[in-house]
Amino acid sequence: MVNFFINIVSIKITMFDVIVIGAGIAGATLASKVSKFAKTLLIEAKEEGNIPMTTNVFPEHNRPFLPEEINWQDKSLFPSSHIKTNFLGYKEEGIINSEEFGAPLGNISHTEKLIEALLQICNNQDGTIKYGEKVSQVSRKSDSIQIDTNQGNTYSGKVLAIATGSHSFQIQKSLGFEVPESYNAILTHFYGDEDLLNENIPYNYIYHINPNISNKGPFFINKSTERIYTGYLGNKGESPEQMNQKLDRILNNYQRIQPFIKGLKRDSKTFVAKVSKNVIKSLVQDRALVLGEAGGLCTDFFYEGMLCGVSSADIASKTIKPLLENNSNFTSYDLKNYELELKRILLDNYFKNGTASEYLFYNTKGSSLKTLWDTYARLVNTNERLRREIWEAYRMQDLENYDLSRTRYAGERLFAMLPTLTKLSLGTKFFRALFK
Repeated sequence: MVNFFINIVSIKITMFDVIVIGAGIAGATLASKVSKFAKTLLIEAKEEGNIPMTTNVFPEHNRPFLPEEINWQDKSLFPSSHIKTNFLGYKEEGIINSEEFGAPLGNISHTEKLIEALLQICNNQDGTIKYGEKVSQVSRKSDSIQIDTNQGNTYSGKVLAIATGSHSFQIQKSLGFEVPESYNAILTHFYGDEDLLNENIPYNYIYHINPNISNKGPFFINKSTERIYTGYLGNKGESPEQMNQKLDRILNNYQRIQPFIKGLKRDSKTFVAKVSKNVIKSLVQDRALVLGEAGGLCTDFFYEGMLCGVSSADIASKTIKPLLENNSNFTSYDLKNYELELKRILLDNYFKNGTASEYLFYNTKGSSLKTLWDTYARLVNTNERLRREIWEAYRMQDLENYDLSRTRYAGERLFAMLPTLTKLSLGTKFFRALFK
């Protein structure tokens, strides 16, 4: 009995202000920000140094949400500027060249390096990072939230931020959160010297819609220095094996893609990752909030998760700081401002610019979709106002005041350019898209 008592009292529970689960872009950004003013713990299931290599489009509008220590000109993090986008049709190419309007669309990120830099900021500010630990249980107490891990460790915090991306939803389920829709995406890199890459691909980003590839999202190519990142979002129910086979067929046989990868060396690693979307009803519970794709924060149509990761982290940090200063109990009511600010800055305006497009393009089939997508590519090439508005959407930092009339204008011009028979078949769909 005495020995049992000694064992109990010897258990030490480390107390933190903020516990973050997940070291993806959302979790790493939040940890880099809250560790400035709070005792912070970041728990990551992967081992240290095992961040997956990814190459992402990183628009200018993401920039204000990064910590000030991140240098926008740092070529190890952002090796190239994003100058050109190609909305690749079947016969047409809709090209946005930022040089037409005077400034890049943003940067291309080597995201694994960016995450490492964010984690280093957390370290420099005395944040604690635990790698190779998986959360086995979360318990909500009256005065804290307790985390148990597979390493036998127990941590306690005043507030928990769930930033697990789309990898697992068990933690948020256990706390009563909903689960977003989730899809598989298959991804791989190609490599080549800079001259060959520039000869093959005079664009930094290629976006191609083809229902034979996917009816849920685009086939894309992101070009960086000496590497490109490519893949597609799978259909519901497609297995990783089926997706691998399809990707091989696309890369080996699809003539629309062949010129871009000619002579490049394909990475031996092809991996399937999860992508989540459609924001869950509530992103806060008592002593807990959800960031990024863990809560379905991913833009419609473009499936852009980077913006949602860094912005939700920034908003969460700004929500948590005054609550800590005022000794908050971190009830769902106290944390509600996080949801309200997400709605104001992202969801009420900027998110809606892709909702109508997703409804229109991913719900149109066969030859009608091919006509629609080629017409859109042609519209981009022939309409300077539309090109400027797309360029501004990449760059604008005042996202909460995004003008939704831009989206309506694009839809009206697109409909006007369609052949008469396609107008007749898609007229109702265009009308419904106005109210999405």
